[in-house]
Amino acid sequence: MLALLNRLSLTERALGIALVASASMLAGAHLFERVGGLIPCILCLDQREAHWTGLAVAFVGLLFARLFKSKMGAAAAVGAAALVYAVSAGLAFYHTGVEYGYWPGPAICSGGAVDIDVTNLAASLDQPASGPSCEDVQWRFFGISMAGYNLLASAGLFALTLFAALAETKAARRNHRSA
Repeated sequence: MLALLNRLSLTERALGIALVASASMLAGAHLFERVGGLIPCILCLDQREAHWTGLAVAFVGLLFARLFKSKMGAAAAVGAAALVYAVSAGLAFYHTGVEYGYWPGPAICSGGAVDIDVTNLAASLDQPASGPSCEDVQWRFFGISMAGYNLLASAGLFALTLFAALAETKAARRNHRSA
């Protein structure tokens, strides 16, 4: 295993960590839902979308790096992953603030069931979705909610992928000057 890690570039390691971390976050969220019975709110689902995107970007970046031997493709992917994790951290920060009552959540996030009126479908779509309110914390560990842990993980992944992207850019400039 160490031999494999030593052969990987910083970009490939960052993408690999991002892939495993996003897959783990998604698996954990789905386990909490399916096994633990927790129902995700709208903001929880949005945060999952960010990790699905991060997973896909990291996978494609690793494909470019390993299968196509494309440093440029891997560098672009790690930069894109940094943007994805910045958005993910922003969503998690917003959700955590809603949970602690620092600011209101979106109107669609108020929880409760919705009756769909087929005669006035457009108005029905403006109603809040069924599910818990984004303000309701269903699970905490050491006083930190799932959104809080997502904030920590996403911020860490953002820092890692940004560092790798900047290092790759610096190396490319250095190689360009020497050529």
